[in-house]
Amino acid sequence: MKKLSIWYVMIFTLLLGIISCEEIEELENCPDVTINVDNVSGSAVYRFAAQLDGIEDVRLTWSIDGEEIDTGNLSDIANQIFEYQFEEGTYTVCVKVVSDTCPIEVCKEIEVDVDETDPCPDLFFEARQYEKPNKYKFIADFPGIEDVRYEWFIDGEVIDNDNQNDDNYLFWEFNESGSYEVCIKTETPDCPNGTSYCKTIEIEETDIDEECPELFFIAEQDGDNPAYYFQVEFEGADQVEWLGWYIDGEFVEDSNNGDNNRFYYQFAPGRYEVCLKTETPECPEGTSYCKIIEIEGDASVCPELFFEAEQDGDNLAYYFYPSAFEGIDDVTLEWSINGDYVGTSSGHNDPFYYQFSVGSYEVCLSVETPDCPEGVTFCKVIEIEGSEVDCPDLFFNIEQEGNTPGYNFWAEFEGMNSVSYEWMINGDVVDSEMMNSNDRDDYLYYQFGTGTYEICIITETPDCPNGVTFCKTLVIE
Repeated sequence: MKKLSIWYVMIFTLLLGIISCEEIEELENCPDVTINVDNVSGSAVYRFAAQLDGIEDVRLTWSIDGEEIDTGNLSDIANQIFEYQFEEGTYTVCVKVVSDTCPIEVCKEIEVDVDETDPCPDLFFEARQYEKPNKYKFIADFPGIEDVRYEWFIDGEVIDNDNQNDDNYLFWEFNESGSYEVCIKTETPDCPNGTSYCKTIEIEETDIDEECPELFFIAEQDGDNPAYYFQVEFEGADQVEWLGWYIDGEFVEDSNNGDNNRFYYQFAPGRYEVCLKTETPECPEGTSYCKIIEIEGDASVCPELFFEAEQDGDNLAYYFYPSAFEGIDDVTLEWSINGDYVGTSSGHNDPFYYQFSVGSYEVCLSVETPDCPEGVTFCKVIEIEGSEVDCPDLFFNIEQEGNTPGYNFWAEFEGMNSVSYEWMINGDVVDSEMMNSNDRDDYLYYQFGTGTYEICIITETPDCPNGVTFCKTLVIE
């Protein structure tokens, strides 16, 4: 019997050695990964370029101090280049390649030291694809933006403000393939030689749908009233069968041919995105043109909320980026979906992330401030279209146990007895509910200390291979 045990040990050791050698060989065949860092001394704006030769069709994730910032596919050059505006301090920036054969992560530590004596503003803007591959939304965001007059340029040509949006947005549709340099530039009395910040946008031939009409409208305020006339004005407008007006993503009314191509709307004080949209047989994905309308007034001292929704690749999940407003770093941003509280975020550069299943969702951002004690809310509807995946619609209830720091959590969702799932607190698995297990109770009890906790249930099924998560945030004071 002793000899037989020795043989088992030898065979196990041999198998382990073979497996380990295969893993080492795989890792040795992985290419080198490097990060190139570009920064103008004294600027808070950094540019990171990932150099990854020989890796194709894998996911790429950027993180700052362990917090994921930007993800994408390496076939999109924009995701190999990551640009970010920091505050002063020390940061660790990492790029992670998620691959079955080459799980690689490379990091760089940077020391951000802003030159406060530089009289020129430290310009910066974000670039995001908007509704289709050849249309972009550019969002200027830098310290002192409210005190600086600047202009947008594309390939050295200034963009006429009357033809674009007010404030810090520029919507632009590129109608030809090629490489474009988009810049913001400014000159001030303290910076007479001027300064600029630029990004390169690559448009492929496949990104352009030449059959989509190039929409445009004129916005004209109705005297001193908080109302606007919007007039459709583009070549071939009378040939388009259907046009629709949207305000902050919500459909308002049709604008049919002929005399009805004029739209009138009365606003309350606030900030609004007004869009003209169409779909045609030659342009099935649709196209749009938008302007930002800002209505001043003393009716409210609440902040003007707005957020951008950006899908996480092909996943049924979205990043929600709140727009900056005065005092955003001093308040908690609360998020709800279809009326249910789902979590918080903080600051302009902290997006809220949520995994959906197929359906229609009203996503709302709410804020309370000392000057706005009753709070203010801004909402958008997100439509998640049907696909091959069929993920369960997870949910659980929370109940405090008396005045103790203990809480009870009960899972409650359709079909929960036919799936296995895990309970997680702040990213750590604390309990599992296994299908057909005698220990399964679909219940979690946990005692907390002071702090903020994210409680989640997570599952993967054959019909939902990428998994689905449902979370709630619990604050213990």
